[in-house]
Amino acid sequence: MNIVLRYIGKSADDLRFFILMDGQHAGGITVHSVNPPQFSYGIAIAKSQRRKGIAKAALPLLFEEMSRRGFSIAVVQIAPDNAASLALHKALWFEMTAQDADAVTMELAIGQP
Repeated sequence: MNIVLRYIGKSADDLRFFILMDGQHAGGITVHSVNPPQFSYGIAIAKSQRRKGIAKAALPLLFEEMSRRGFSIAVVQIAPDNAASLALHKALWFEMTAQDADAVTMELAIGQP
């Protein structure tokens, strides 16, 4: 499986990426907000491509890109009942920093040696 991010933003602050698996569209990532050194994002995988490890392979590519852009903390908010996303982010070493009825907030330091 070859995973690549393709930048599709229209300007320097439009941080959107297609996720390609073996050259085919498999999903996308949008950076929703930037508040240096933090950024947050959303990821969506095409329904037919889920449970194949695509998100787990694509997110480190996003973190590398954002680290090159000077960011050092990735933040994600996940619905408390989204077990798949919670498991994914735990597997990527995110730590829970807040939780309420609407969202679990998790953070990861990126670009660290």
